Amino acid sequence: MKKLLLGLVIIMAMISLYSYQLPIMSTGEAIVSAEKHLQNPPKEWGKSFSDYDWNDTPLENVVVSLNQKNDFWSNLTNRMNWEVTLKNNGAEPTVVIDAYTGKLIDIYGPLN
Repeated sequence: MKKLLLGLVIIMAMISLYSYQLPIMSTGEAIVSAEKHLQNPPKEWGKSFSDYDWNDTPLENVVVSLNQKNDFWSNLTNRMNWEVTLKNNGAEPTVVIDAYTGKLIDIYGPLN
């Protein structure tokens, strides 16, 4: 019984250590993912800003920051978000994506 309990504790410690240090997307991958989300926005956003060509945005007009998520569980497990701001033709949308999967979390900022 003690061996089983010790094995369970070791396995849980290994899983928590792995989840604490998951590999994060690189800056380039975050920019590509943000542009993909702006080219193909979620259905609830409609076609409000999909006609822009974000691929022609020069790198000096791209601001990228890696921020920690703010809820308790995310602080405990060190979960992060990428925030990518693309400045092009007067529009400056900020795309918030998960730093591990590239999943879209939010888009905000002036879009027109």
